[in-house]
Amino acid sequence: MSALPVVIPEISATETHSFARVHPRPCGFIDPATAPSTWKLTDRGIAVVVLIAAVIVTAALMVIGITAVRVTSADYHARSQQSQQAPTEPH
Repeated sequence: MSALPVVIPEISATETHSFARVHPRPCGFIDPATAPSTWKLTDRGIAVVVLIAAVIVTAALMVIGITAVRVTSADYHARSQQSQQAPTEPH
């Protein structure tokens, strides 16, 4: 993967006419491996992220499993037909 040069034009705030000259200058690159970082992810932080991911996956699987059991149960069609019928009021 090669880096492409980036050119940022310098524009003065005092120039008011629309034909202002733009003087491009190359922008420096910082290697991500040597860039200073402001925070670091510790082993404890990684464990917390993995734990949260595991809880979310477990909850999703439980919801999918419960839904599958309800939909494939023997009385599922009977319950759905009863809920679709409007209740009749006694006269």
